[in-house]
Amino acid sequence: ISRYIYTGLQGGSIMKGWMKHENEMICCCSDGTRPVIFKVERIDEE
Repeated sequence: ISRYIYTGLQGGSIMKGWMKHENEMICCCSDGTRPVIFKVERIDEE
């Protein structure tokens, strides 16, 4: 998930067109025996 974290840190749209909100994403790790699901969300400071 590192590429999605890096994109969010740079202020980019994580999953534009796939998610309802451009600043969030649901992803999982690549471990087949112990999968973990993450909700990655960019919080914009005003």
